[in-house]
Amino acid sequence: MSAPRMFLLWVRHSFRAASLLVFLVLFTSCGDAHDVSQRKPEIGAVAMARVSERLAVCAQCHEKIVDAYLGHGMAHSLGVVETLPEGRVVNPESGDEYVYLEDDQKNLMRHVKPDGGVRTQQVMGRYGAGVLDMSFIGSELDRDGKPVSRMSFLPLEQLRGHGLGLSPFEIETPGTGFDMPFATECLSCHTTQDVSRLPGAARDTDGERVWPGNDLGANAFDHLNSLGCDACHGPVDRHVELMLAAFESGEKSPELGFQRLGELPAGRQRDVCAKCHLQGDGHMELEEIARGGPQPPDFLLRRPVLVSADPGDDFHFVSQVQRLSLSACFDAPGGMTCTTCHEPHSSVAAQGTASFDARCMTCHTEEHICKRPKTLQVQDVTGDRPRTSNGCVDCHMRRSQPFDLPHVRTADHFVRREITPPETLPMRDVEDASGEMTVFDDGRFAELLATPEGRSWVDTLVGLRLSGFGRIEDAFEMTKALPPAGSVIATRPEPWFTEQQEGWRLPSLRQSAVIHHLRGLMFEATGDLAAAQAAYTDALRLDPSHPQARLNRANIELSAGNLEAALSDAAELQRRYPRAEKPWNLRALAAGRAQDAPALVAALIESTWLWPADPAAWQMLGQGFLAMGRPDDARKALQEALRLQPGRHGLAEDLRRANGTAP
Repeated sequence: MSAPRMFLLWVRHSFRAASLLVFLVLFTSCGDAHDVSQRKPEIGAVAMARVSERLAVCAQCHEKIVDAYLGHGMAHSLGVVETLPEGRVVNPESGDEYVYLEDDQKNLMRHVKPDGGVRTQQVMGRYGAGVLDMSFIGSELDRDGKPVSRMSFLPLEQLRGHGLGLSPFEIETPGTGFDMPFATECLSCHTTQDVSRLPGAARDTDGERVWPGNDLGANAFDHLNSLGCDACHGPVDRHVELMLAAFESGEKSPELGFQRLGELPAGRQRDVCAKCHLQGDGHMELEEIARGGPQPPDFLLRRPVLVSADPGDDFHFVSQVQRLSLSACFDAPGGMTCTTCHEPHSSVAAQGTASFDARCMTCHTEEHICKRPKTLQVQDVTGDRPRTSNGCVDCHMRRSQPFDLPHVRTADHFVRREITPPETLPMRDVEDASGEMTVFDDGRFAELLATPEGRSWVDTLVGLRLSGFGRIEDAFEMTKALPPAGSVIATRPEPWFTEQQEGWRLPSLRQSAVIHHLRGLMFEATGDLAAAQAAYTDALRLDPSHPQARLNRANIELSAGNLEAALSDAAELQRRYPRAEKPWNLRALAAGRAQDAPALVAALIESTWLWPADPAAWQMLGQGFLAMGRPDDARKALQEALRLQPGRHGLAEDLRRANGTAP
């Protein structure tokens, strides 16, 4: 794959903050209740016991609610793997072979590359309840056969009714294999825990960021909790404290300890669900948001989501809030929320399709009863057998395959008078990479976003997203409101920022390190390295712990021959993130430029110890040993590169030199 293509893919994955994989998979939607037929997720006794233990405090007062919730996919959003799937799949596009196997009482996946390279990861956990789909998380084995501390999505997932299938990232970019990180962002919808507090997480020595983002510790799944009551209600500790005090005193507590969701305006109720059920084609967290529970009133501005400006029939798997907002029902008096139709504590299967039809009838009374002729059968409309006698949901919510998740069928939440027949859609990552985009708004912010400042704010966000699609000219045109990178005012708030009136407030883009980092990527894509370096510096002024901005700046400094500056950034990265190998790689590259073989070798010994699955690092280490006249050590390093990737350029020649057989 070409370097520009890899760069664009990286930008896309970075921008989406792992939303590519957030759909793997928490919930069914109200389309396929008959497919799961009242079944609870297939979770073993160990995992169920752990979930039950977490909810035991709530169950003391809310036993029936907790019991119902234990049948919900949210209650099993992640966990340990008790039964390993069996099977072998070869990616037809790349020839990469993936197989699950058990060896020495360990659950493993082996990846055999077309050139004969072999990597093995231990299966450490599952991601998703398995109602429709379940992904698996692995950890690379080191040379001693022990799992390292980093987590990766495995390229085969288990699809209900289909068996094993290639993960979406492996379909989109064949041969990705074990190199799709299972990072902190991926967990934001599957747990409310502060992942940086996991015992084995590679936390910033000065803060709470984890980098590498997937360096969560080999025992992470021993400490990760699936979603509990706090996912929707927010922290419950205060509530428990107040209720226990009331019980002991015999007097009713004057406060509840958290906000009742039903007492919030409809939009804020939807925001609780939108945190995970509004995927779009990218999002940015401009200001901190809560890990669970009610969000601030301007949540959709603090975490803007980019969507197609002209949505069609296709839909993301996790796009329920966006699709619902397209429906005429959405403008019902009083405001429609997700709980208008869904029982929040019960699974869709347990609630049953007839329940959804009944919810329809609460608004569509006898005066507005369905006018479908009796001769027109539900199956004629939907192409599938009816699940209820009324057929409201059958006929007005299309069940089809989301375009980003093959072999799965679920409900499109765009409720329409007439639906198009379901179809199997071509797999793709985003809704419309070539069309117009906008920031999602459910109507609450329309007036604010229509102001000149609002339009400029939206254009800037859209432009930065378009740069990830390779639409660089459009990106520069739409981000022209930003001051020149590195200028005096680049990181100062916009003139209108402090003048905003009470009510909705647009977050400052100039004061977001995320924005400046994305801008640096945009400049790099055009080859304007000076502007990119200035943009990364702007990001670091706002957030000195931003690892990728510092790493990217150091690489630019290195390419310009400014070794002192590159090494300074490498040292700062090492100080903040001592378990990251990339600062050592920077030191090795700088040593190579200085023709300092001992320094190169010393840096790469550290790098390969921290991350043993990089064949390029092993090959460079072998070359360094050869330059030092240590052929035996060179041979060992080169053999590791050979095991991982036999077809690496120049590797055969390096091995001949190490073996003394080169001409």
